[in-house]
Amino acid sequence: MLIPAITNKCLSYEWKNFLAGFIITCTSGVIFILLGKLNGTPAIFAITSCTWIALPLFAAIPFYFDNLSYVDALFETISGITTTGATIFNDIEKQSPGILLWRAMLHGIGGFGVITLGIAVFPMLKILGLNNLLYSEYSDATKRKLPNTRSVVIHVTAIYYSLILLCVFSYYLAGMPLFDAICHGMSAVSTGGFANYNDSIGHYNNPMLEVITIIFMILGSLPFLSYLKIIRRLDICHDEQVSYFVRVAIVSSLFACFWLYQNVDLGVSLSFRCSIFTITSLITSTGYAICNHIDWSFISVLAFFLTFVGGCSGSSSGGIKIFRLIIFLRSIENHFRLLLNPGAGDRVKFNGKILENDEVHSVFIFFAIFMLTFTISSIVMSYLSNADFITSISSVSATLTNSGPGFSNLIGPSGNYSSFSNEVKLFLSFLMLLGRLEILPIYFCIGNLFLFNREK
Repeated sequence: MLIPAITNKCLSYEWKNFLAGFIITCTSGVIFILLGKLNGTPAIFAITSCTWIALPLFAAIPFYFDNLSYVDALFETISGITTTGATIFNDIEKQSPGILLWRAMLHGIGGFGVITLGIAVFPMLKILGLNNLLYSEYSDATKRKLPNTRSVVIHVTAIYYSLILLCVFSYYLAGMPLFDAICHGMSAVSTGGFANYNDSIGHYNNPMLEVITIIFMILGSLPFLSYLKIIRRLDICHDEQVSYFVRVAIVSSLFACFWLYQNVDLGVSLSFRCSIFTITSLITSTGYAICNHIDWSFISVLAFFLTFVGGCSGSSSGGIKIFRLIIFLRSIENHFRLLLNPGAGDRVKFNGKILENDEVHSVFIFFAIFMLTFTISSIVMSYLSNADFITSISSVSATLTNSGPGFSNLIGPSGNYSSFSNEVKLFLSFLMLLGRLEILPIYFCIGNLFLFNREK
């Protein structure tokens, strides 16, 4: 918090809100350190969930002292730290440089935290599916050079922030002002989506900046362990989730481009720019925009479902993750194959390895829980907000998949979430945390707390 405080102080803006947040957070941190430690698998779930809940409570303090209600401040903070990119600001350009920088920093911190979860925490939790398999494949190949998880996290952290610096430098060379380049660099690599202007990246109307943004949104959606493999010149095996993610993004972009050219009078060049940027932004769960796609029926429907897909495991992207979709479809294929040939054994493969039944089962459990959560949340959202059908389901999908903008005029690329009641904002904030932690850790904690109270 001292960084945006110094920024505002030097530029003659209000800075004491960040100093107050710094003092409160440091004092509370010392108290928490003195409270002790927990051990065991339940403690991993508890620490993971509670950390992601506690961080926004303190990170929201500068927003609160900047004349926002605490609920609004909390919504903006959770949106930032979960790299969702949904905002309550009606006029972003009027915010101080410190506030704009703090929003971007929350993306930078949150994106790093998400990658750390995928590499260091989720592999310990077998219930979350193939994250443990994806990590074990890497650690087996590198155990001589990177003997423990801590070393891997340190190296991946260096890669993550190096990508941010490279993105900032690229933006600056392409003509973006340095301050904007710093903010958008953190936002693009973390696949967050906060921008310094109401019309997002479209404010610049610069094809080169759009290309740079597309590149770094994709880089932020790929497994960061793969970068470490390449850097250390290890034996690189084919990663199917990367291959399928790129294919889905390319095919979807081409379909969108063809439809846009055929049905909207934009010309070839603008149709190409808008379709590729929009599809990439939403499939990577970033939420940047260069045009308002709400009225483009086919693209809106296609993009809505692509937000559920998300990026790769071990990346800063949100969504269900592409590897789960691969396993899900191959399991269905395997089921029909067994019906036609009962004597054949189970052969659901991923990256050349035959998966265990419990690994496949966990993917189906995740799909079921995710879709059940989406369905119930959409009903609750409609009840709390009295919003129309599209606004209700798209606000839930946008927050649960951490993609940011919805698919109605109220919360689309040209809108924001400021008009919702405090109850709705708190509910959507919970969904952002739920989606960012891939649902199960928070449900596990709630279930354990319920069982503990019942036994007591």
